[in-house]
Amino acid sequence: MRESRSCKDPELFRKVKESVTMQQTVEYFGLQIDRRGLCLCPFHQDKHPSMKIYPNGKGFYCFTCGAGGDQIKFAALYRGIRNEEAAKELAEAFHVPLQEPATYREKREAELARNCRRAMDQFIQHAKLFLQMYRILLCEARRDVRDRHFAESLQNLDHVDYLMECLDSCPEDVYKDQKAVRRIGEIEGRVIGWYDFTETDGTISG
Repeated sequence: MRESRSCKDPELFRKVKESVTMQQTVEYFGLQIDRRGLCLCPFHQDKHPSMKIYPNGKGFYCFTCGAGGDQIKFAALYRGIRNEEAAKELAEAFHVPLQEPATYREKREAELARNCRRAMDQFIQHAKLFLQMYRILLCEARRDVRDRHFAESLQNLDHVDYLMECLDSCPEDVYKDQKAVRRIGEIEGRVIGWYDFTETDGTISG
């Protein structure tokens, strides 16, 4: 869906940067900051926290991949969208007061864009929950060759890790990919039926 162009507020960037902190932005996208002010960088395969979150409006910087910038830049990189679209999302998420759309059409487009974003965020949160649950179940099964789910764990664990990585790095692409959405639905069914002895072999299509 095309992003709304309804926000004409010339002070958009300033208002967002003054109202939303760097820490709030990072946590809004589901990242956790440790006591050193570091978190896992979402812009490369980070295994150990290498992104520094600076206080007092100084932004962020990854010591491994070199990504850096302010709140709006982080949101734009994370979503894969333009800075203006990222600023609009942060403004909406943190209730930053902006100039209202003037015409009925602009208001309608803004509402449609909000509904689309809300549906995508709900899907991503739901998908991450079931993928994480499924991963835990597979890891437990993999510890014991006698477990009836052992073969399934060998077959599907890497695929689950791949889907989780995609949700972190390109969530909008996953949401638009009908095949990926169908796979996640199948995984949800596997989690729900994990202890059902009448279940199928647990094959998740690749």
